[in-house]
Amino acid sequence: MEIIIRYFTVLRDLTGTREEKMNAEEGSTVEDVLKTLGARYGNEFERYIFSGREHRGLRLLFFVDGRNIEGSDGFKTRLKSGSVLAIMPPVAGG
Repeated sequence: MEIIIRYFTVLRDLTGTREEKMNAEEGSTVEDVLKTLGARYGNEFERYIFSGREHRGLRLLFFVDGRNIEGSDGFKTRLKSGSVLAIMPPVAGG
């Protein structure tokens, strides 16, 4: 199945792109895709994603088809063909 991954800020720099299409196994989860991307883009990407789940007290935001995965099954959220996974940086306000 084909999915779309959208990157913002640091991840855009690490991957060299804003968006990419990726083929994933049917029934893949967000975590499965992140592991595949980590293998593709290397240690710096992996550190940012996996330690970035909680980075300086702030959390990366992961959305599947516009919905925050924290509202569903978290990293075990299953993707379907055509799903869009957006990985957004921590947001802080003042």
